[in-house]
Amino acid sequence: MKTRFEVPAEQLTWRCDLSLLPFACTAEMTPLEDFIGQERAMRAIEFGLGVNKPGFNIFVAGLSGTGKTSIIKAFLQKVTRQEISPEENFPAPEDWCYIYNFNDPDRPQALKIRRGWGKILKSDMEQLIKGLQREAKRMFESDEFVRQRQAMIDELQRKQQETMESVMEEANKNNFTLRMTPSGIVLLPMKQGKPMEEADYIALPAAEKKLLEEKRSEIEKKVDAALREGKKLERAMVEKLEEIETQAGDYLVRIPVAELKEKYQDYPKVVAYLDAVHDHILKNLQRFKISEATSEARSFGPALMGEPPSDPFLPYRVNIFVDNSATEGSPIIVETNPSYHNLFGVIEKKPLMGGYITDFTLIKAGSISRANGGYLILHDRDVLANAGVWEALQRVIKNRELKIEEPGTFFGWVPPQGLRPDPIPTDTKVIMTGDPSLYRVLAMQDPDFHETFKIKAEAAFAQ
Repeated sequence: MKTRFEVPAEQLTWRCDLSLLPFACTAEMTPLEDFIGQERAMRAIEFGLGVNKPGFNIFVAGLSGTGKTSIIKAFLQKVTRQEISPEENFPAPEDWCYIYNFNDPDRPQALKIRRGWGKILKSDMEQLIKGLQREAKRMFESDEFVRQRQAMIDELQRKQQETMESVMEEANKNNFTLRMTPSGIVLLPMKQGKPMEEADYIALPAAEKKLLEEKRSEIEKKVDAALREGKKLERAMVEKLEEIETQAGDYLVRIPVAELKEKYQDYPKVVAYLDAVHDHILKNLQRFKISEATSEARSFGPALMGEPPSDPFLPYRVNIFVDNSATEGSPIIVETNPSYHNLFGVIEKKPLMGGYITDFTLIKAGSISRANGGYLILHDRDVLANAGVWEALQRVIKNRELKIEEPGTFFGWVPPQGLRPDPIPTDTKVIMTGDPSLYRVLAMQDPDFHETFKIKAEAAFAQ
């Protein structure tokens, strides 16, 4: 029995007319990347992204768990895709490298180079060193070079021998003989063709002793002069041998370094580095004359004695600090664990015999460096949960440069030690997400907050 207000069951069910839908499967639909009903928040974010001045970073306020980070990342990906044009062939921030500082080894030099060329520079330097090792071994062990070097050594020995023979002849004329002892050359008086015994010397009259000592003093002066002349000849010979080796080394190094300088002529800092490499190699040719096995033995040998192992070719290595070779458009980095080292970078250390060693190749980048020229997304609670990160982040934002240092050094707990890498200019747009209540607390308690986060976007994002 039907009542007046009874509704039939078929009228309670709505069925969609599939013919009205412009697709056959939801897989054909383009994912939604825009904010729904958040025009004001989107305008604030777009304004913040468009202003490239200090402090115009963005704080996106909204309730936790409402998908702020994922939606912002999708929106940034859309923005970066619009920045890319075919004519520019996917422009992206340059690579950053650290190279050896020949003037101050404790201050590695920061080097900015075209995207993807960091790997090329590193490979070119490795090939340069391998080629020089191979060619140097071949040249310095060649028959011609060995013969020329030995001829110079023989000439030195001949001159030294002639000088000493003349002194020995002078000593023999005055009845003295020269004898080599651990403490040097000693002049002994002669008697009947043999060195005089001590008893015979004591038995000599005083006048004869005096005459003998005067002659000994004159001959000793000539011996000293001969020895000084021999040392002078030896120093001159060493300088001549070094000159010959330097000329040979310059012949080996000049052409490959010149080719690299021409390749990197658009980067004055690379050219200056290659000039320093050229000069350093000529002063350290011995590193290239040893065999590969000997080089490895030298690297491991000192470590067994408690000394740090040495890489003889460390000054010619290249540390690729930030590699953007695979980056298309501006980088977008979401840091979910913003610890001090994860965010700002670290100088890693290797344990050795109860201590630590490091070098410029162990400088590693953090999220700010990897996001340089792009966008870094952080969550406020994660940042504030790590000691020192908030203060250091504001300092980087205000100074627009990053210094890689230990947290203890930043707070003055420990004195600066070890490497002090060149600071790197930063052009990172920081987007902080968080709760509105925490935003108000930061705005009231931190006097620098409004100077570093000048843009606020507040919306109730939906999943």
